[in-house]
Amino acid sequence: MRTTLLEQIKRRRLQLGLKGKDMPLRVGLNRQQYGKIEKEGNPSLATLDKIAEGLDATLMLIPKELAGQVEQLLAAGAAGALESRFVYPAGVSPTMPAKGVKETIEDPWQDLGDD
Repeated sequence: MRTTLLEQIKRRRLQLGLKGKDMPLRVGLNRQQYGKIEKEGNPSLATLDKIAEGLDATLMLIPKELAGQVEQLLAAGAAGALESRFVYPAGVSPTMPAKGVKETIEDPWQDLGDD
């Protein structure tokens, strides 16, 4: 289980485009401490909380029976997460413009300069 958490920390860092050397300043640890944690460490809860903050993340306990669903949601990415929050009426998709809404925005400057 610890390995999974350490893998998640590294994966999140990479998602944010951060290098290992960027993290110590973000989390308030020295370079050696952070490097050891990401490789094989056994961080305290307080240190994990600092790392989560530095990664713009939240620590939480997830019931095992829901862990697969949470992992799928995370794998889908932010766009998938946003779409899954909304319930669309039958026959309407998130990519379809709403009824009565123009699909394109008209150019507000189109009639200027035609004198």
